[in-house]
Amino acid sequence: MAAVNAARESGILVAAATGRSHFGGAAMATCTGATFDWFIGSNGGHRLNMATGVLEERLVFESEPAHKFRASVLSQFEDAGFGWELEDRLVYDENFLNLSRYTMDGAARTSQVGDHTSLDGIGKIFVIHPEIPSTALIAHVVEHAHPEHNVASSGTDFVEITPSGADKGAALARLCAEIGITADEVIAFGDNNNDLTMLDWAGRSVAVANAVDEAKEIADELTASNSEFGVAQVIESLLAT
Repeated sequence: MAAVNAARESGILVAAATGRSHFGGAAMATCTGATFDWFIGSNGGHRLNMATGVLEERLVFESEPAHKFRASVLSQFEDAGFGWELEDRLVYDENFLNLSRYTMDGAARTSQVGDHTSLDGIGKIFVIHPEIPSTALIAHVVEHAHPEHNVASSGTDFVEITPSGADKGAALARLCAEIGITADEVIAFGDNNNDLTMLDWAGRSVAVANAVDEAKEIADELTASNSEFGVAQVIESLLAT
């Protein structure tokens, strides 16, 4: 928190990039007292200006492909469960709620939807399976997704699918293009496979010690784990130069 705020006070622009949605996620990002210029949520699917509270962009699926995707997955995995991110809430089918009753924060999932075909403005789709862990499920889900769609996981028990352009690397590139910053002026931190495109795009990429192997391999350098405040160590070193 202190390192992030010190970076902003020195004139460095800071964006939080996460798989979480702006509703709930933005407040969680700042609950420690850290401040950010932007909140890039849903793995790059939307961007919230933290100063103005304006949702500057939100990418969504076309309705028909999004609903056909569910039918395609169910043709192979009839026990799969699904969830959908709408503009202001998350909703789930019965299977998803049975397989994942609580969020990572311990809150009960309650928003069940009956007719998923009535949903519009879907920004992210969740898929869960009772026996296949998310890391292995990714390879299966990719076969049913459009080639331009993004399939990833952020350390949860489900897989996340976002529309074309809705990945952290592309989202960060769009933001930087708008404000006149080049990739070689950017430092990015990551720990999971939904961070890979961002780590690949940034001029300097750093993975924490407890990151997945794929993030460690693509990053330019490693820092200490999150429990050892590895990100703060790099920021403090940057500010000291």
